[in-house]
Amino acid sequence: MENNTPVYPSPPTNRHSIVSLILGILTVFFFCGSWMPVPFTSFICYPASFLSGLLALIYGIISLNGIRRKNEAGKPLAWIGILVGGFVLLCMLCAIVSIIVLFHYSPDKVQPFIQNYQF
Repeated sequence: MENNTPVYPSPPTNRHSIVSLILGILTVFFFCGSWMPVPFTSFICYPASFLSGLLALIYGIISLNGIRRKNEAGKPLAWIGILVGGFVLLCMLCAIVSIIVLFHYSPDKVQPFIQNYQF
């Protein structure tokens, strides 16, 4: 008994969605690595996390447009890159705003803490 149902090949996966997923994973790695108690780790990991998160967001948006136009696969990969990149960028933005607000509204409380901090 032969099965005569046609076999359709799966559409190719969009390459930008794979890049978006990889950059999203690197974003989480850099962002979590910046909290390690190693000297000067945050000076390297925060900018790298910001850059990879922004690139994950951009590549994810580009890949969603390409997937829609060319009927390719990889939509979940693109969405994971968009969500991870956007979430980390939002976390970094909230941290920057909170630090600015802290220095603006209570400089008399922050200044003694900075002066008494020892390396």
